[in-house]
Amino acid sequence: MEAVGVLGLVVVVLAWVFFWVWDSSEGMKSQEQVGLLGSGSRTLLVIAHPDDEAMFFAPTVLGLARLRHQVFLLCFSAGNYYNQGEIRKKELVQSCDVLGIPPSRVAIIDNRCHIDSQLAVFRKRLLT
Repeated sequence: MEAVGVLGLVVVVLAWVFFWVWDSSEGMKSQEQVGLLGSGSRTLLVIAHPDDEAMFFAPTVLGLARLRHQVFLLCFSAGNYYNQGEIRKKELVQSCDVLGIPPSRVAIIDNRCHIDSQLAVFRKRLLT
């Protein structure tokens, strides 16, 4: 009976050591990930139209801001489909500001070759 008790105690101690080592290695991974994705990291979000940042990427932008990324935004059109390009550009900058992207990190390409239309196809050569 004493051998079973000693064996049980050894199993408990080994299990405790195993879980302690495993838990500390998981903690190190999390700290490494935070270091890689933390303060000072920069991310460029590229969108086709104003309002894409809010409609499709708001959770991503907010998550990156929570990780203290510097998020930059590049928009390939002014959103001038209904001749509202100036309004939509202002709305984009305001939306980005709410999401944590300052106006100084927002760039809008206002080029007639990149019209805001569901039928338009952006020319790859002009985008690269």
